[in-house]
Amino acid sequence: MSGSSPSRVPAWLETSAAISWRVLVLAAAAILTVVALANLTVVVIPVIGALFISAIFVPPARWLKRHGWPPLAATWAVFLVAMAGVAGMGLWLVPTVGAQFGPLGHTLADSLGSVRHWLVHGPLHLRGQEVDRYINEARDRLTGAAGSGGLLIGGGRILQGAASGLRLVVHLLATLALTVVVSFFFVKDGHAMGEWFLAQLQPGTASRVQAIGTRAWATLSGYVRGTAINGLVNAILMSLGLVLLGVPLVPAIGVLTFFGGFFPIVGAFVSGAVAALVALVAKGPAAALLVVGLTVVIHHVEGYLVGPFVLGRALRLHPVVVLLALAAGGTVAGVLGAFIAVPVTAVTVAIVDELRRPEGAGGPAAVADADGELRPARQTSA
Repeated sequence: MSGSSPSRVPAWLETSAAISWRVLVLAAAAILTVVALANLTVVVIPVIGALFISAIFVPPARWLKRHGWPPLAATWAVFLVAMAGVAGMGLWLVPTVGAQFGPLGHTLADSLGSVRHWLVHGPLHLRGQEVDRYINEARDRLTGAAGSGGLLIGGGRILQGAASGLRLVVHLLATLALTVVVSFFFVKDGHAMGEWFLAQLQPGTASRVQAIGTRAWATLSGYVRGTAINGLVNAILMSLGLVLLGVPLVPAIGVLTFFGGFFPIVGAFVSGAVAALVALVAKGPAAALLVVGLTVVIHHVEGYLVGPFVLGRALRLHPVVVLLALAAGGTVAGVLGAFIAVPVTAVTVAIVDELRRPEGAGGPAAVADADGELRPARQTSA
């Protein structure tokens, strides 16, 4: 019997199989991580919020420490000033916006009448009964109490809604309180926490982990601070334009524009659409078109002037990557997922880039200064 060599698997298939099972393992680990985090939202959300808050509060707290303030006093000072600012803005914003809603409601009613007249007597020539039927159906869906027994059903829904609303308020207050507490300790003891964690590792591993942590924190903090500055500039420009046009609800739209900056591309579109709708109701189509033009101008200012300077290297992602990250984050975790999708993507890219850097190449990636801040090490020429 002649010996025959066993058939070999082609090299390309062997390589593809080796890569495939590793990709499947990584995908399974990622899915398990997402599922675990989704079931721990009571912890995940406060930690994420604390990281964002710490990125803004750490610099002023560190400045106070450098000028002789104890860590506890510096942290308390920063938090008290921030809480006073938020409370003052709320006390000014709520009455101002509330006073403008009444006249805007009357204007909206008149505008709806004009729209109905245009639908019936304009180029569409819709039947008045058909338009009224659509309006009545929308009103019935909003009330939810049509037909026999509607009062009892409506009362039950009101009670259920009140109970759900109470649970939601309690949950939000608990999450907010935990976020503030975690943020406080991150700002006060963040460096000590990092040192304790690094002390549990081997020296070589600790150096690598420190470099990765430094890169990740620099990316996240740069993104948060840059986006906050960017959103503030957008809010100021939008508010000035709306004031010049005489559009109401300027404070509320300004706040919406600021927070919309944390949802790249999509946030600018949503805040601009809201501003245009308010302008359409209050001032008519011409003002709405001007607001749309103002939104385009602000978007270009953000994209070509403010963004590159304030974000720097913290966020260098292609718009397609940003949109895909927002879509994936929104699909997986809703608004929270869309909120953290871009910074998570940017941090992940930074970590991968740091891992690809040969260990020891070009010297240490970071050093700690006297205040505990990790800074990139200066390169020295041979």
